[in-house]
Amino acid sequence: MTFDLVLDHGTVLDGSGCDGRRASVAVADGRIAAVGDLADATAARRLDCAGKVVAPGFIDMHSHSDWVIPQPDHADVLAPLLEQGITTIVTGNCGCSPAPYLPGNQALLPLVGRMLHDHDLDYDWSGMGSFLAGLERRGLALNVAQLVGHGTVRAAVKGAEPGPAAPDEVAAMADLVRAALDEGAIGLSTGLGYAPGVFADLDELLGVTAPLKERGGVYTSHARSYIALGQSPTNLLALDETAAVWRAHGVKVQHSHLIFVGDRTWPTTDRTLEHLDHLRAEGVDIACDAFPYVGGNTTLVVFMPPWTLNQLRRVVTDPPQRQRVAGTLDRVLPSLGMRWEDTQILWVPRRELAHYEGQTIADIARARRQEPTETYLDLVGELGSQTRIMNWNYSGRDAEEGSLRKVLRHGACCFETDTILTGNGVDNPASYGTFPRLLGRYVRDLKLLTLPEAVRRMTGFSAERMNLRGRGRIARGLAADLVVFDPDAVGDHWPEGTPSTRPSGIETVVLNGRVVVDQGRFDRRVRAGVVLRSQ
Repeated sequence: MTFDLVLDHGTVLDGSGCDGRRASVAVADGRIAAVGDLADATAARRLDCAGKVVAPGFIDMHSHSDWVIPQPDHADVLAPLLEQGITTIVTGNCGCSPAPYLPGNQALLPLVGRMLHDHDLDYDWSGMGSFLAGLERRGLALNVAQLVGHGTVRAAVKGAEPGPAAPDEVAAMADLVRAALDEGAIGLSTGLGYAPGVFADLDELLGVTAPLKERGGVYTSHARSYIALGQSPTNLLALDETAAVWRAHGVKVQHSHLIFVGDRTWPTTDRTLEHLDHLRAEGVDIACDAFPYVGGNTTLVVFMPPWTLNQLRRVVTDPPQRQRVAGTLDRVLPSLGMRWEDTQILWVPRRELAHYEGQTIADIARARRQEPTETYLDLVGELGSQTRIMNWNYSGRDAEEGSLRKVLRHGACCFETDTILTGNGVDNPASYGTFPRLLGRYVRDLKLLTLPEAVRRMTGFSAERMNLRGRGRIARGLAADLVVFDPDAVGDHWPEGTPSTRPSGIETVVLNGRVVVDQGRFDRRVRAGVVLRSQ
């Protein structure tokens, strides 16, 4: 037979963690048709991969780009993901998914979407099924595996009302989760550090995750302990809360972006990872994910105590309430080792204030001749909850990244971008460099991981965690999602370059059998992605 494509003479790392072998990989009809000596095979196109690695396409375990992919220009915005080797994104994270879009959450979702994409969506869907069908109809630049967000279904039932849900409300949320799973969602996510998920108690979480056992879905959680703001939870308790879903239902649980916020928390890394090991040894089906930077993007109001989140403007303009919040921040943030110098504005919704983008809270405070906490509270009132920030104190700061390296090295750690990529404002460097940085800095240069193990965690292990059958491996009959990279050249360019500097060494990306990145450049006209539904 004549193959569509043959990748010749590369070192094939098949995603299993086994050592690579020199072989050729043939592609036909969107699938891997053969692996081995294909010198006599005929093909419509052959690429010489000698000296290069041929691996499965990378899986981004934690993406927020489901707020971008409904847009006609999403290929332009998301090109940096494909150009770093990503072929599949797991979306709907942190409790926020664009579907279901129902009367109860039609006030909340546009606010979330504005923060995650800068623009309003058309919302020409209601349930998960119509959302995913619309993506397929419009065409996708990469594969999408969609989670349903707990915050989305909670708002559909309870609006922005704080406090635990009543049993009948939990039952209504569970019905919405069940419907989303039946319509193609692969699981459920929670965002327990954000409203409205922050108001959920354990009974609510166990109730709303019950359909996962019935339908074989996965559970991912942005835990509530990363910035405790004077509450008692720690990363240990947060792991236990994630594990509680497994104990109740026996489903796979994924602890999203395991990070240690502020330098006072970094010494707890060993104890937290030991606790993760203990849970896994006990039989808990739990893993985690992380990004290879000491900074991550989030919303400006992430530091605000939960009781303020549905009344932000009133709180920051009412002197007694404002004083109460300021006292909390001035007490708790230093206790965590957090500094306003570490909090950088990435994007503001009010374009007349765009000059704040790139500045830290401390920078703005100096210009205003204010105490930084007062500046922060002023900015909450002026800019609102949709403003994006970068915190540069996650599991390290600058070159001090011992905590981060321990997390990345851990055998149960998958990898993610967790980036809010919109094409506007200051970029998170993870948008461009996550997987090249892992392969260059942490594998080749620092030898934190072996290359086969790193590729396994980027591909086969991630696919296994998310039940993405037929993805993440190189074997005959599986989907032809492939990446070709130069192991000697691959890498990102942070912090030497700008956050939006393109990576090096990612040469070719094949998505469902079609070459979508050629010589490092994504062909933005191609829509070769598919929706990966629950199976």
